Amino acid sequence: MKTIFRYANLGLLVAAMMAIGALAVLAQTPAPVDPCADADGMTTLGDKVRAEFLVKTIEGRTKFLESGKQFQEKYGKCEPGKELDAWLTTTMPKTRTALDAQIEADRKAKLLSRFDGALDAKNWDEVSAAGKEVLAKYPDEFRTVEIVLAALGGEEAFKGNFKYADDGIKFGKQSIADLDAGKAFMVGKDIRYGLAKKDAYNFAFSTKEDAIAWMNLYIGYMTSVHKKDKVGSLPYLYKATQANSDTKKNPVSYGLIGYYYVEQGDKLTDEIKALEAQQDAKDTEEVAKQKLDAIRAKVALSNGVNQRAIDAFARAHSLSTSAEYKATIKKALDFSFNRRFGKMEGLDAWVANAVKQPFESPTTPVTPISDPEPVKTDATSSTPTAPATTAPAKAGTPTTTTKPAGPIKPAPAKPGSGVKPQATVKKVAKKKVG
Repeated sequence: MKTIFRYANLGLLVAAMMAIGALAVLAQTPAPVDPCADADGMTTLGDKVRAEFLVKTIEGRTKFLESGKQFQEKYGKCEPGKELDAWLTTTMPKTRTALDAQIEADRKAKLLSRFDGALDAKNWDEVSAAGKEVLAKYPDEFRTVEIVLAALGGEEAFKGNFKYADDGIKFGKQSIADLDAGKAFMVGKDIRYGLAKKDAYNFAFSTKEDAIAWMNLYIGYMTSVHKKDKVGSLPYLYKATQANSDTKKNPVSYGLIGYYYVEQGDKLTDEIKALEAQQDAKDTEEVAKQKLDAIRAKVALSNGVNQRAIDAFARAHSLSTSAEYKATIKKALDFSFNRRFGKMEGLDAWVANAVKQPFESPTTPVTPISDPEPVKTDATSSTPTAPATTAPAKAGTPTTTTKPAGPIKPAPAKPGSGVKPQATVKKVAKKKVG
């Protein structure tokens, strides 16, 4: 009994002590403060909100939105704070809109400054990266950057650097499509077909037609030399020769078209040799004639192809002002003329007449040219006899000239010649925000 009583008293004692401790904790916890009774805090925060509202910088507006939100959450329902709360309710959304616009304007200015700085420094990697970002974010406002990136790719390709060629082709085609569609190429209030700065860079063109012509030349060159797609390059190269622009007198397009025909002539020569190898003395007269007709048809087509090559090289040679390029084109011209006619006599006269004629589009089918069959005369009679059913002289085998080496690095006239340097993209009419 004594033991039980002792433990019971102990339990009562512990319970009593816990109750006393709880009362002590409750006694130490302050009663919640009514924020509406905090007149000083409300006044201080309200003054801060009003002061920050007057600072129209990105930092000032950001702080205003933060302190305004804090005031509404803490004092917005208090009677003394209702007036400021109502003002904040209408003002803060406008400030948020102004802040977003200000942040975007700041980002835009920094991007354009980055692009312009890269142009001035001729940092082409940065021009390429920043230019593509400009077009991704502001395609309508700074569409002229398309022309800059196309010209960059083309001009560097002319120097043998094809690092920017893929982008050059892409933006060149995009520029042509947008120019043909009549889309605006503007910087600020000024029409700009590219950008230029004296002694720094010149990616500008004087007219829409001039810009399109050079885009075609760039695309044609990069497609032929970089992409190794001579067929795909032909429409662009031909358009460059037909434009009312300096490209019409640029030898590069004609030279590349000429090399395309040389390759076609090579293929035809191989085909002719293969057909000749199929001839057999045991063939019947009918079979022999069929084989001979096939050979003659190939020879006629080869003649037409070689003649087009001569025409293209003749124009490239007559227009070239680069001694190195002129010498290389002359070798290609001699090769093609010899392959066509089997001799070199008459080349100068043929060339002089060819360059006066309209240049035929390489995208049109080649017209076969059949030379007259050699006529044999009987030894005892002046009456010519019919030609024998034998193969014509082997076509496509030049005797004295060297095979042309293929497209060489040209020295085209610098684009935009005579174009006044134009402002860079950052010189845009600034619109006040907020």
